[in-house]
Amino acid sequence: MEMEGVKLPVVEIFNSISGEGISAGEIVTFVRVAGCNLRCDYCDTMYSYQDEEYELLTPQQIVNRINNFGTQQVICTGGEPLEEDKPKRYLPLYLAKQGFEVRIETNGSWSVYNQQELQKFGLDGEGINYTLDIKCPSSNMAEYNLFTNLEQLGLNDEIKFVVQDKSDIDYALKVIDDYKNELSKQEIVINFSPVFEELAPKKLVSILQEHQTYFAQFNLKVRLSIQLHKLIWDPEVTGV
Repeated sequence: MEMEGVKLPVVEIFNSISGEGISAGEIVTFVRVAGCNLRCDYCDTMYSYQDEEYELLTPQQIVNRINNFGTQQVICTGGEPLEEDKPKRYLPLYLAKQGFEVRIETNGSWSVYNQQELQKFGLDGEGINYTLDIKCPSSNMAEYNLFTNLEQLGLNDEIKFVVQDKSDIDYALKVIDDYKNELSKQEIVINFSPVFEELAPKKLVSILQEHQTYFAQFNLKVRLSIQLHKLIWDPEVTGV
């Protein structure tokens, strides 16, 4: 698919550690695109969907900036990188075609790539992985969850529940129960991430321990995910 000359809305490109999930602690380069269709109550990157907060870059300009950091691992985040009918949806595919290992952080309201989209870039899905956010009630966005995505995920993909209270945890456990066969068969990592300064991590650990027998029964890969970058730097600092 031709992308040369297309300009994409980019909020920031920076090199840091991955703060959460499978890749937590690894040195990666982030590409944050502008624009998001959701408005989660606890969103910590609201600047990514404010119109004045981005610059327009060609895919090659983005590649050049990534190359300046010398890392092969790229996390495409937002905003929302997978919004359909927008050129930014194809940036992760373009980057994978250039040889980068790409992880896509998506809000879970848009479909992951289908085979036709992959084939347009000469890809088979290798080198592209997903961190799929499943919205819980406290986000006020749970109605937008696209659960059919769970059937398309595979090894090295992960889902994330950002939880603030008991209703969120109960919701997450219900989703896990409904899709336990898919999650187990495809070895999907299941992250529980407490809303920063709203739910104490040690309390969440205790709750997960209460359900560990169930998780083990179905070979579910459940883990606690803490936002490391908010512990290392000021939570309000961007570009880290």
